[in-house]
Amino acid sequence: MRTYNNLKPAVPPKEITDFKQMLETNSEVYNDRIQYIFKEDGEMKELTFTEFGAKVKAFTTFLYEKGLNGKRIAITGDTSPYWMVAFYAAVISGGVAVPLDRELEPDQMTEFIKIADCSAIVYTSSVADKVEGEIANLPDLSCFFIIGKTNNDCDKIIPIYDAIEAGEALLAAGDTRYDEQESELDRMAAILFTSGTTGTSKGVMLSYKNFVACGNACCTSMQYDKDDVLVSVLPIHHTYELSTTQISGANIGAKVVICEGVRYATRYFKEYKPTAVILVPLFLETIHKKIWAEIKRKDIEKKVRTAIAVSDALLKTGVDIREKMFSDITAVFGGNLKSVVAGGAPLDPQIVKDFYSFGITVLQGYGITECSPLVSVNRPGKVSFNSVGQPVNGVEVKIEKLPDSIGDEGEILIKGENVMMGYYNNEEATAEVLTEDGWFRSGDIGTVDKKGYIYITGRLKNVIIASNGKNIYPEELEDYLYKISAVKECVVIGRDGDDGVEITAVIVPDYEVLGEGTTDTAVSFILKEAIAQINRTLPPYKHINHFEIRKNEFERTLSKKIKRFLVK
Repeated sequence: MRTYNNLKPAVPPKEITDFKQMLETNSEVYNDRIQYIFKEDGEMKELTFTEFGAKVKAFTTFLYEKGLNGKRIAITGDTSPYWMVAFYAAVISGGVAVPLDRELEPDQMTEFIKIADCSAIVYTSSVADKVEGEIANLPDLSCFFIIGKTNNDCDKIIPIYDAIEAGEALLAAGDTRYDEQESELDRMAAILFTSGTTGTSKGVMLSYKNFVACGNACCTSMQYDKDDVLVSVLPIHHTYELSTTQISGANIGAKVVICEGVRYATRYFKEYKPTAVILVPLFLETIHKKIWAEIKRKDIEKKVRTAIAVSDALLKTGVDIREKMFSDITAVFGGNLKSVVAGGAPLDPQIVKDFYSFGITVLQGYGITECSPLVSVNRPGKVSFNSVGQPVNGVEVKIEKLPDSIGDEGEILIKGENVMMGYYNNEEATAEVLTEDGWFRSGDIGTVDKKGYIYITGRLKNVIIASNGKNIYPEELEDYLYKISAVKECVVIGRDGDDGVEITAVIVPDYEVLGEGTTDTAVSFILKEAIAQINRTLPPYKHINHFEIRKNEFERTLSKKIKRFLVK
């Protein structure tokens, strides 16, 4: 087990100036080292840095040949090296990449393609039925590049492998259009549609410079280098995975193993033994609950907690026995993990503490699509369990006080080269979040301490106005509820009652903890007692007045955020 206590600083990463420079340098510096391990046609395959860079150059050249340079190109489907080939090629050729959630319904995907004015689409075979159905009728889509096999003989459909081969032939014949393309960093490079947890979705315009700034900030914030192995688990269309694992991982020369899906993650961890993974809190929360459930099942909780206390005490003196004490627990990640970067939603500080005690450093961060997405992260050796870390290089953060806010709490504002250009074709929405002097209004509520650590307490759009006019942020109450072992998922909402707004918790019980045979009456009693205890620690206006038991899990976005607007 590699921990930060005995690690030497990583080799300083190269500074990205543009994608062409990064790919060319990678081919020279990392050469025949493996960049990607991935499954294709049922078997695991590898791509070196040189091979990957050559495929990007060839596909970019083919885009020129088809007149698609400078155009909008939609990309959707499963995570694949060829997904990234398409992304880099679209941007390098002077065009705009439009990453789309593979879980979108055909009509939603069609609408986004029309809004973004796309001229071509790149997609994996897993979404072929969706793309080659209704979407194929869009008159402005001139090319369909499929990653995988196809039996469709439509002239518009071109296997990406064939396009790359044709591009290689053009290059061999002396085509120089790839080399001649200049990198204009201030231009739009991507349109990303937000996940819509509040029921709306906007097209976030990110510039070439935004991606470059975020990539550099990611690399300089971590102690990762060419000796690291990452397992890619999260959806690639989201900026969190795109910027932190794919772009930043490439820049440091790390090996990226592409997992087929979240349900296969632990299998991939055990087989490929990553040194680092990028995850969302839900994944860590699930593993954390399973770890403690297994400990309790074996009736060794007291023994484990005593071991944690002893190990923690020795760690403070510089003696690290975590690998010896907790190897059975950390084996779920493969045994070589030195850290987990977690972002996308709040994470219970107790989970961060527990994993640290076991020997796994969780580096919680904060990001938002409009900021490419990284804003802040805890650094190796400088972890604050309750915080989402300090701003990354090149990013400024300040707090703007709000009416009725408590203490130093207020809206988090962000400034830097990572901040978006605006919302596509939506000047009104852009004006609401971008100030005249360049600050982005995040809509998140929090504080910043004297050392620059950021603490997020709620989301402005989710705020519940109590009957006495005070603001209640549901995330705060949800944090308390998630500490109840019987709670698997929850959403706190405000409902109109006879005496004003009534705070209501909608709860999905965890029957793995409770036991499958637990009756509804027993579950209600357990939750009622636990919520009563929470209320005793809160001022009256924050009391949870009612709770409801929900049998089905909440609907989530592909990035695992609960769609709150669906909870009525």
